[in-house]
Amino acid sequence: MLVRYPKDLKLPLVSTHRLSQNPNLLRTEMASGRARQRKRFQSVPTTMAATWKLKADQAAILEGFVKHGTNDAVNWFVMPIRTPQGLIDHDVRFKQSPLESCSFNGGFWSYSANIEIKERQIVSEEATANSLLEPNTLDEFVNGVSDALDTYQEN
Repeated sequence: MLVRYPKDLKLPLVSTHRLSQNPNLLRTEMASGRARQRKRFQSVPTTMAATWKLKADQAAILEGFVKHGTNDAVNWFVMPIRTPQGLIDHDVRFKQSPLESCSFNGGFWSYSANIEIKERQIVSEEATANSLLEPNTLDEFVNGVSDALDTYQEN
């Protein structure tokens, strides 16, 4: 069981909230000018740049979490990540320790780090199919295809 990101600690600031998925496409150019494309892996990690601007008490929580909760930024942990579906818990780890980049300015402690998301949560295949088939439901579509096949076979 993974340790959870502290509830009392603000989520990192992500000004542009950029989620960068590692490349997963293998493309082979053919002599004809066409190309073949295929997935390289079933899943690939995603990277998110994160910064924290914290008061002293919050900074102490972050430093304690990094040191003790993640074993100096080595271990995976669970943290909510903003996605198009809202905040969803993901398994993540630091790609470098936020303690490597710490500064104090204007009464705030600032930290930054890249966070690796093990597998970014994407809307389910069923939900995608339902949205593509609207205004019909998946059951209505399947029944319609079944009825069309029955009619075709009878003729």
